[in-house]
Amino acid sequence: MSRRALAAVLFAGLAIGLFWHLGTPPPHHRGEKRSDAIAREIVASGHWLFPTLDGTARLQKPPLFYWAAAGAAELAGGPSAVTLRSVSALAALGLLAVTWAWAVRALDETTAGVCALALAAMPQFWLSARLGTADMLLVFLCTAALALFQRLTQSRDPRLLPALAALIALAFLAKATAALVDVGVPVVAWLALEHELNLSLRPRVLRWAALCAVGSLAWYVAALVWVPEASARLREFFFVPLGSGHSDLASDHYRPFYWYVPRLFGAALPAVLLLPLVIRDAVRFRFWRDLPALRFAALCFLSLFVVWSGIPQKGRHYLLPMLPWLAVLAGDSLVRAARRA
Repeated sequence: MSRRALAAVLFAGLAIGLFWHLGTPPPHHRGEKRSDAIAREIVASGHWLFPTLDGTARLQKPPLFYWAAAGAAELAGGPSAVTLRSVSALAALGLLAVTWAWAVRALDETTAGVCALALAAMPQFWLSARLGTADMLLVFLCTAALALFQRLTQSRDPRLLPALAALIALAFLAKATAALVDVGVPVVAWLALEHELNLSLRPRVLRWAALCAVGSLAWYVAALVWVPEASARLREFFFVPLGSGHSDLASDHYRPFYWYVPRLFGAALPAVLLLPLVIRDAVRFRFWRDLPALRFAALCFLSLFVVWSGIPQKGRHYLLPMLPWLAVLAGDSLVRAARRA
């Protein structure tokens, strides 16, 4: 069996696992119950532009996940726990595909398969993949955007700019300020590390950045125009992930800066156990000086871990955008160690 055929079989098996009994138990997580109620109200009322909860416009988060869940419900003939969670399950498969495809291009097919399996084995991956919240959709879009950005910096092909702008705008419509951190921090860190911040000032880049901003903010502008008291409510909610403002009790989770250190081990097992190998390779290859793809993956993981650790608001799901890059580093180190042995 060829490597591509084996990868297809593994993806099919993971798809079966992700969708197996997806509707049980019924929504019980606070965020999931809220998303379920909002998707049901969209289907029942037919009001799509501004999703509502108990008849009040829900502006705490942008609407992309609610739209996707309501769209799945319309296609399936009605809302259910399966239609709600199917958005996350499909996004999880997309995240695996992006991780595998990026690693195939940057490394090789064998390593790519190990990287995808390392990600698929992580407990936080499965938890978020079978939960009806926006987190997995956000991470799929952010990881795809970062993978495309890395390819853009390597190829310098301006034809990739429209797709990159679209992915960033969609990520923003999935979870607003969290998307700015998950995409913006690694991008700025990489350009600074490579001494290429001037690339962001090129006219073509600025034009697409402006279009991306328009696409990202259009829904908020519409809310300011048509939703009463939207201005005051958005000021209160917009910076919640960054530690200022309050959305509700489910979102107020302030933690010390070291809170993620032990939780990374629970979220990223067993790949996190390979960190000694990863650190050894980082030292051996001088932070992968001659391997820009791995240096980019390491910078994505480290920059996100440091920045989210420094932000007062913390939740386990904020570890999720770091996990694909940790899986890449762990998979590469494991394959290298096996080949040396």
